[in-house]
Amino acid sequence: MFRYPFGVLWIVFAVLWIVSPDTLGHVHNWIVGLPLVLEIIVWIVFLPWVGSLFIWHTGLALWLKILIIVVIAMVTTGGASRKRAAKRRPTTWNKRTQV
Repeated sequence: MFRYPFGVLWIVFAVLWIVSPDTLGHVHNWIVGLPLVLEIIVWIVFLPWVGSLFIWHTGLALWLKILIIVVIAMVTTGGASRKRAAKRRPTTWNKRTQV
């Protein structure tokens, strides 16, 4: 159900990263400039992307930043598809109770 928005947001993140990295900086500064309650809400709702923005603005080596952000993207998009596949597959417990 939520797989589509995760993919779209990661595509937007990647396009901004390549085309206009300054925009990611502006978004990061905007989030940090929010009142604390709103900043916490944004962090909770958009955790993978805000976390990636935070990682992008750290002093880590470029290759390490890219690696961490790619892993976060793969986990968030891959995790959503596994949950969906698990719902479709009947478990052995359900088969035994139906007999």
